[in-house]
Amino acid sequence: MLPDTPEEILARLIEAVEVVAATGKGDGPRNVLSTWPDPEMVRNVRRRRQYSPLEISRAEEAMTWWPLVEDVEARRALQFEVMCQAGAGKFSQVCEKYGWKRTTVISRNRVVLKKLSEKLCLGSGLRQSGMVADFDKTGLKQAS
Repeated sequence: MLPDTPEEILARLIEAVEVVAATGKGDGPRNVLSTWPDPEMVRNVRRRRQYSPLEISRAEEAMTWWPLVEDVEARRALQFEVMCQAGAGKFSQVCEKYGWKRTTVISRNRVVLKKLSEKLCLGSGLRQSGMVADFDKTGLKQAS
């Protein structure tokens, strides 16, 4: 089930980072973590915890949401915040490193999460009605 609110999306993304950090062994295709700013940042996550197949599936699903954030800089800022909340470091230090104002980035991330929530809800409704979602810049198109 897809999350409905930006807060639920944020929680699912944080959970996904924790699961991937704990279960990922670094093998496999190089592009698995290519959408992440720095996979090495995730070092303080509880690595001994066992995750159920449902939790792993939920994490895999959440990882597919990153491309829905079309603005690369917005995606990057959100990824940094999610990784820091998952235990990878202090977001204030990341903001300082990149010259970002922390409160502004957090506010913008909330807007990004709200838009992502709308896309996920809209996409879910289209899948249930038999339509295919096309989230390019032209908007949504009905499959023929």
